[in-house]
Amino acid sequence: MGFSSTAGLIIILSTVLVCSIYIYSSVDLNTVKINNAYSEYINHLNNKANEKLTIVSAVNSSDTINITLLNNGSVTHEPHEWTVMYNGTPKNFEVNPDVTYLTPLNNITIIINATAPARICVVSEYGNKYYCNLN
Repeated sequence: MGFSSTAGLIIILSTVLVCSIYIYSSVDLNTVKINNAYSEYINHLNNKANEKLTIVSAVNSSDTINITLLNNGSVTHEPHEWTVMYNGTPKNFEVNPDVTYLTPLNNITIIINATAPARICVVSEYGNKYYCNLN
């Protein structure tokens, strides 16, 4: 092998080495992102399976509906992340008492401006739905 053949081989091998390092680092970063997303997904499914909200009562009083929910599960909730639907339409709601977290074995009252008859659906932050019919 002459000088030019050796130099060409070194250039080709160094190019392959640099490309393989670049590809490895890209694949490694994407693998970490995929693993983190999968861990978040498993955590979400675990929380969804372990949550258990119970609608204790739903009371219609003049222009408002008061819905009392009890957290019977083992998951702590953020009530402000929920969605309350009144006859299939999302409604703004107030939480009483105004708490950031709903811990297990505690209850809260959701207040919406609406009247009966109604079909109420409370959707938790994990996607579970809890229904109540008011006549």
